Amino acid sequence: MKTIENNLCTEDIALFDAMEGHFQSENERTFFEKMRQKMEGEIAPSNDLIMFEEDNEDHIYIVRCIYEEFVVGHGQKDNYDEEYHVMNLSAALKANLKELGFLTRDITLLEWLRERDYRGVRYNHNYAMM
Repeated sequence: MKTIENNLCTEDIALFDAMEGHFQSENERTFFEKMRQKMEGEIAPSNDLIMFEEDNEDHIYIVRCIYEEFVVGHGQKDNYDEEYHVMNLSAALKANLKELGFLTRDITLLEWLRERDYRGVRYNHNYAMM
């Protein structure tokens, strides 16, 4: 039996329920399963690096904070845009990367992750556990 340390917000419960059985790839299934596990039972007081900006050509990064807060950012050494901080995964995935000024094309973070089939996502970079 898994231990749940954190109860997910309503928006993220709805997101996980909606995704169940509708994954576009095995990597997408892995992403949502791992994120749920992390958000319910793996605290990240020192942050959890989900995507490193140097691991993708668009220089997008994703950081999970505490349990279910997320920071989405963009940039490279000495040239970073203002970060987008949200209180749940659902809001992070709905973020429009063009509206945030991170990309020149109209695409949400979820669409961007799907386009790359979640390539570069890290599941073992919780700084509190390193």
